[in-house]
Amino acid sequence: MILNHKIKNGLQYSIQTLDVKRDNHSFLTRQADNITLTCEFSGLDCSLTFADTPISYDIEFAFHNDYLKTFSANIDINQFHEHRQQDICCNTQMILHDIVNCKLQGAFLNMFLESKALSLLLCFQKCYTTNQTNCASCKFLTNAIEKEKIMKAKEIILSRLNNPPTITELSLKTGTNQCYLKKGFKELFGTTVYDFVQEQRMLQAKMLLTTTDFTVSQVADHIGFSSLSNFSSAFKKHTGIFPSELQRN
Repeated sequence: MILNHKIKNGLQYSIQTLDVKRDNHSFLTRQADNITLTCEFSGLDCSLTFADTPISYDIEFAFHNDYLKTFSANIDINQFHEHRQQDICCNTQMILHDIVNCKLQGAFLNMFLESKALSLLLCFQKCYTTNQTNCASCKFLTNAIEKEKIMKAKEIILSRLNNPPTITELSLKTGTNQCYLKKGFKELFGTTVYDFVQEQRMLQAKMLLTTTDFTVSQVADHIGFSSLSNFSSAFKKHTGIFPSELQRN
C-alpha cells in the first residue's frame, strides 16, 4: 500500500507498507530545491523488538525550500547535509509510531502530519549535530579511537536497558577510565550516563504502555525495575504523570 498526501504547499508526505522487515534507519537527501527525509521503520524499539511484526513502513516527507523559508528567511536547504543516513533514535520512533497509528482526517490530519514532519526533521538534525560534535573542550575526544569508545558505551547501554551496566562495568567494556567515560559521554550526548539511562528506560516504558497490553507491573519488570513504586515515581518524574494514567485501555 502506498499513500501520497499533500499536507500544504511545499510539504509532501508519503507512506508505503512493505512486506519485508527492515532495520530502523532514516535518510536525508538534498536536491536542488528541496530536502527529503525518509524513515524505514518497523518494530517498537530500536534495541529490543517487543512485537515481531513482518510489516515495515517507508515514511517520507519532502520539504520544499520555499516551505522552510516560511519559518525564517535565513533557513536554506544548503544548511542540511547533502546525503546523510543514521539510526533512528527512540524519540524518532515514538513520532513514527504516532504517525502509523493516526486516525485523524481532513484538516486535523494535515495539522498533525505537519507537526510530526517538523519534529522528525528536528530530531534528525539534532542527532546529526550531536554525532558531529568536535568536542573541543574534551581534548581526548579529538582522538577517533577514544571517541569511538564513548559511542560504544552508548550502544552497550541501549542493548541493556533492562539491566543497565554500572560506570565501572562500562569503563571496563569500553577500555577507558571512568573519568573520561563520564566527561566524554556528557560532552557527546549532552547528558550524564545515569540521566541517559533513565530517559531511555522511560521512553521504552511509555512505548510499552501505549502499544501493548502489558500491565504497569509487567512494564516495570521488563525495563528492570524490581520495585513498582520506584518505577511509578521515576515515570512520574520524567513524564509528569503516573504510568497507570497512560496505560492503553
